[in-house]
Amino acid sequence: MDIGKARAELVLVALLLGVGIGLRMPALAFVALPLAVHLLGGFALAAADRRPRLAASRTLTASRAWEGEEIEVAVNVTNRGRRVELLHLRDPVPSEAQVLGGTWELVTDLGPGEAATLAYRIRVRRGVYDLAGVQVQARDLLGFVGWSEEVPCPATLTVLPRYERLQGVALAPRRTLPQAGTARSRRPGSGVEFFGCREYRPGDEIRRINWKASARTGDLVVTEYEEERAADVAVVLDVREAAYRGENPLDLLDHAVRGAASLVQGFLAGGNRVGLLLYGAYLDWVYPGYGRRHGERLLRKLARARPGRSEVFAELRRIPTQLLPAGSQIAVVSPLLPGDEEDLGALAARGYRVMVLVPDVTTMERESLGEGPEVELAARILALERRALLARLYAAQVRPLVWDVRYPLAPQARAAWRRIR
Repeated sequence: MDIGKARAELVLVALLLGVGIGLRMPALAFVALPLAVHLLGGFALAAADRRPRLAASRTLTASRAWEGEEIEVAVNVTNRGRRVELLHLRDPVPSEAQVLGGTWELVTDLGPGEAATLAYRIRVRRGVYDLAGVQVQARDLLGFVGWSEEVPCPATLTVLPRYERLQGVALAPRRTLPQAGTARSRRPGSGVEFFGCREYRPGDEIRRINWKASARTGDLVVTEYEEERAADVAVVLDVREAAYRGENPLDLLDHAVRGAASLVQGFLAGGNRVGLLLYGAYLDWVYPGYGRRHGERLLRKLARARPGRSEVFAELRRIPTQLLPAGSQIAVVSPLLPGDEEDLGALAARGYRVMVLVPDVTTMERESLGEGPEVELAARILALERRALLARLYAAQVRPLVWDVRYPLAPQARAAWRRIR
């Protein structure tokens, strides 16, 4: 019950009665009669159990969506009890959501068996959102008693990061798997890349005879091709808070997540066994696997990626190599901090093949700052630092790619990581 309102009306009734009786003004005393009746009615309603009995259900056009897509949300609230004279409904919208239109808040009355609907459209950035319930505030007819609760109507919305289909990215791990794939195995077998020539042996296929070499040597010579097999690949997404700076650090992380998703899906399409490590506040490791279901699992893990801080994992040298098969391929997605190139070089020195994808937003930020000598000088300094970083990565046997996020990743990756014949 609203004690403040009841106290105020009680004081007003007592004041009117006291003044009317004291000054012998019956008309003034009679003015207190409607207020007294209102106050007694409020106490009577408060004594009865008039809490609204509501039920809610939620429907989404899609529980799984890609970032940038529009999602329609509908919440239906039904009254299963007495009439509610004043009802305030509000569906909490995630802070990462952009409301495009519709009604997510409503004030109405609701009779027995009647229903009210909240319907709106949103666009949400990547993530996994647990939509719990609709917030309800109700008051009785006289306004003395109010109720506030959350009517459950749970639903889960998963917004996955978008990715590009990468083709032509060459893998060259030191160890490969028995299955066929796209990684170079450095051994003769069935493939498309030239490996060498040898003398003809009984049982060799006639179509593999190199007739030109045979004509020069006078003996039958057979062409051998490099066998291509599947490989173990670990994609490491750097989610250290210190690595994401600038005006919009979350936008930079979104670009890194899209790059990691593109690498994951590209490696899985090549038949490789792919694992995922989120490296930041803690280690979030998904064991390597194959197939579409495993790719969906990795995308959902990437959708949850958020920056974090930890003193233990402040440097890339803490990447747990015991989780990574010896001689496998490691693909790191990170804006990189000073000193990270040494840690990546240490991984390469341990026998891993390391490639690193560096999302670069400096050009976009420079364009937003406009023109000026200070901006030009800062851009030149950043370019020199980036060139020195790339030189150190190449010297450490690491294959880098600085991804200009203004343009698609696929052609840049194909040019930087193409197969060297």
